[in-house]
Amino acid sequence: MKHVFVLIQFICIFILLLTSSVIAVDVGLAIQIASILIGIWSIKSLGDSNWSVYPTPNENSSLSCNGPYKYVRHPMYTTVIFFFLPMVFRDADWFNWMIYGILAITLLFKINYEEKQLVAKHPEYAEYIKVTSKRLVPWVW
Repeated sequence: MKHVFVLIQFICIFILLLTSSVIAVDVGLAIQIASILIGIWSIKSLGDSNWSVYPTPNENSSLSCNGPYKYVRHPMYTTVIFFFLPMVFRDADWFNWMIYGILAITLLFKINYEEKQLVAKHPEYAEYIKVTSKRLVPWVW
């Protein structure tokens, strides 16, 4: 299942990069830059043994509750969602909105799958869920 999530995610990203205006000087550019910075911060906060595109914990993984992980449980997915959002607004094309919707839905399923895997490998993740209740956007969801 983990391969299916990653495959769909990367197909959607590839299509959006091909069919949308990736970067333009507008308000969306600020959102894209902020999302890139959150992504870099997330990777740095995770450390080498925790980072993966797959929604399963690595063999030697540990929980990270630092950096953006203090505020949301899945800041890397936040990065993806907010990087591509201005692109679909710029073009306002039904096809791009459909691909973006598939991407967002895939990430939501991936989050649910990943959290089950994390609780199974790291029982303390259940406590982390209580402390960091938001999955993608602080104070929202």
